[in-house]
Amino acid sequence: MRCSLDPKQDVLLWWEGTLFAQEPEKKAAPLLGFEGYNICRSEKLADGTWRLVTRELTFYRDLATGQIIDQWDNPYSGQTVEVVHVANDPVNTVLNAPGHDVPLPWVQAGDTLMLTLNIPLAYPNPLSPAKFPAESSGPMYIGSEHFMFFTPRAAMEDASLSQVPVTYGWTRVGPWLPWMKLGTREGSLLYVAQGNKRASVDELPEDIRARIARDYPEYATAPAQWVQPNVTSWSYYRDRQPADGSSD
Repeated sequence: MRCSLDPKQDVLLWWEGTLFAQEPEKKAAPLLGFEGYNICRSEKLADGTWRLVTRELTFYRDLATGQIIDQWDNPYSGQTVEVVHVANDPVNTVLNAPGHDVPLPWVQAGDTLMLTLNIPLAYPNPLSPAKFPAESSGPMYIGSEHFMFFTPRAAMEDASLSQVPVTYGWTRVGPWLPWMKLGTREGSLLYVAQGNKRASVDELPEDIRARIARDYPEYATAPAQWVQPNVTSWSYYRDRQPADGSSD
């Protein structure tokens, strides 16, 4: 469902959605659009473990024009800030390992299989408040991601297939993005998106294909090798900064 059983086959999972600001005692306010994808390759180890080797891109769009933007007029700070698009490589996952299988909560609804995955997150913030006072929401990153997958049961039960079609919805709750430079301001971000599989980057919008060709050619294929650690938008932002750790 998520990738392919064929380790030589890259699988692209596309998404498109809206980014909302959530502030205390206010209704959620749409801020930006976003669109991107994850490109994935699976590999099965000798002990039976399945791993997904992936990288992903997301571009932020102006809600009014739909255009990819590289600067944003922040309505909360009054500043014009550089938009840092998502370019995470790698984003790898172990699906199972001997003695650590994770039961999947499948739900059958007629001819469709549905699967919801809830992923609460809490770990030390890669952007410390001391070094990144404008970008850091605090000493811990607190958030969650929620996926809802839908796939045909007949396809899942067809042993001749190496992969199956899927549509899905995705939501994420997390702190202000580092490039918004809102620090510890009260509030959070809500991402709401939907997507499906695409055959390759050739099925993506023209402006995204142009960005890939110009700036991210390696993202046209899945990574060749498993490496760690994974990259997040927060660690990516940190690693783009000067070696002295300053955020200017």
